[in-house]
Amino acid sequence: MGLDSVELVMSIEDKFGIRIENSEAENIYTVQDFADIVFSRILKNPTDKCLSQIVFYKIRKALRSLTSAEKEIRPNMMISELFSQSELKEKWSQLRTEVGLELPDLVGLDFNPELGTHVKIFGIKTIKRTTPVSKGTLRQLVDWTISLNRDKLIDIEKISSKYEVERIIIGIINKNMGIPISEIKMEHSITNDLGID
Repeated sequence: MGLDSVELVMSIEDKFGIRIENSEAENIYTVQDFADIVFSRILKNPTDKCLSQIVFYKIRKALRSLTSAEKEIRPNMMISELFSQSELKEKWSQLRTEVGLELPDLVGLDFNPELGTHVKIFGIKTIKRTTPVSKGTLRQLVDWTISLNRDKLIDIEKISSKYEVERIIIGIINKNMGIPISEIKMEHSITNDLGID
């Protein structure tokens, strides 16, 4: 386990007020492993509230006022179906204001799909560009938004589901390791997929 991984474990321990033993930390391979260990340690306060549903309805209400889309706005709808490429930057900024929450930052591929998926340095394909946010679904946007706004939306003292733990951990990885929120998935390996040593 490298120093970045140790720092990540310590950040997660601090956030949740728990202790992860070294022997357990050595067995954390994926983002999901983190969530499972944390959730097993905290008190579970099940409630009827569904945070993802609340945030989806908030985003959907804002989208209805920003788009002239006649079709129904559903969780599996692609973000790119709602905004044309030419209006994406302006509408994204308006959506952020209307929702009142931090949204993922748009990337070069959102505006120019002709960009290659990798950057070449000295003729060698090396750096993978960030996945375009606009190619995600509204369901993914809800997840990303909750992770980015975890401190505002989730009361750490009243965790009600494993989903909330997952969103907090993804948000911590995004903030501490600088990995774009749209690039972090629960099944990702901490070292191989995310590049955290």
